[in-house]
Amino acid sequence: MQQIAAFGSHECRSKDTVHSAICTITGTPDQLVLNLACTAKSEDHVSELMQYVNDTLLPQMENSLGIQFEVRNLQFAVAGKENLALPSEPLDVALHPQQDWLEQPFIAPSLTPTGGLDFGRGGTPSDLSIA
Repeated sequence: MQQIAAFGSHECRSKDTVHSAICTITGTPDQLVLNLACTAKSEDHVSELMQYVNDTLLPQMENSLGIQFEVRNLQFAVAGKENLALPSEPLDVALHPQQDWLEQPFIAPSLTPTGGLDFGRGGTPSDLSIA
């Protein structure tokens, strides 16, 4: 199965309209799950790529395995457009640089005049009682 998945990745990447591709096959022999993520170089190439995968690549892979995929998880994207909403740092580092809420879950953040909410340097315990 790994060889067939590698074949799927290679065949997608070999097209000049593809930026990147990765393929995995999981599941049991009687219920195979295909995961294929393919990134096109531009939006103009996405529909052509989808047609190639559905009409040519997947039938070749199924013929090689001798069984059809029970589930086909196909993901298509365009290079440069998939990460627009992600911050430059991991979210917890960017927003909460020194917060360890598991050790002190009831510490409220401090409010500083220049920095706004400060999650990393103390604060006072929150009153969670119902009064």
